[in-house]
Amino acid sequence: MPLPPALAAKLAKRGILQQSDTNVSTAAKTATKSAEVRESEAKLAEETAAIKEKEEKLLEIKLKGYDSCPNKWNPYHSCTPFCSEKWGEGKSVPDPEYERRRQKMLMVYPLPDGWQDIYDPGTGRHYYWCLESDKVSWFPPGHPKSCPVVAAAKVRENISNQNNSQEKDTDVEMGCDNEVRDMEPSRKPQNFVKDLRDKHQEDRNKTKGKGRVKFNDLDPMDPASYSDIPRGSWSTGLATGDEAKSGVDATASGPLFQMRPYPNPGAVLRANNISKE
Repeated sequence: MPLPPALAAKLAKRGILQQSDTNVSTAAKTATKSAEVRESEAKLAEETAAIKEKEEKLLEIKLKGYDSCPNKWNPYHSCTPFCSEKWGEGKSVPDPEYERRRQKMLMVYPLPDGWQDIYDPGTGRHYYWCLESDKVSWFPPGHPKSCPVVAAAKVRENISNQNNSQEKDTDVEMGCDNEVRDMEPSRKPQNFVKDLRDKHQEDRNKTKGKGRVKFNDLDPMDPASYSDIPRGSWSTGLATGDEAKSGVDATASGPLFQMRPYPNPGAVLRANNISKE
């Protein structure tokens, strides 16, 4: 174990420790430190590589999904560790009846050049991949029901890139807006409220003494807003004195709903007796 530099210097000054020993001790200590630094750097590089590999794997699972998950073909489904726990290894072998029908279908609609069939353990079915256009289909390209589309993983990747670009644009806009606010004192809240008050006072001075029209003061449910009926006032339609313009029986006692605009039952019976006689 090398001596501390201060102790080695004191021993060398007293002649107890030779200068060569001190140099050897210092060189050994430097070599030890260099080895420790290299070891720590190598360990840090390994940890960084492991973290990067883990992030890439998580991103790949997020975009492509687990092989055993049958929902990975939904472009709006993001696989989680629950998918792996629930579906396990999936269907490693296709159903014999399905495979027999598939071979029979391929005899009628064989795969052209540039197409490849791939088994999906999540659904237990084969899908067909075009190597040139990078599109997939659940049926061979010659089948009437074939509809080659972009793979769900590509759609998820495009959606993720679009969301990331929108977030970056939003951050840039917010940063620019903050810079403009810092550069323009007139846009500060207190100045904005003051300008609004001054503008409102100017509008009031311009319309003072004139018939000011209030903004949107006509009720859209008012018949005058959508017909030729003249616009009424607050007292239009109300009874004046003993007159009941609404036609209700104002002499009836009780709640308002009992003031009916038609005769009471007794009057109806009396009228019926008179008509019979």
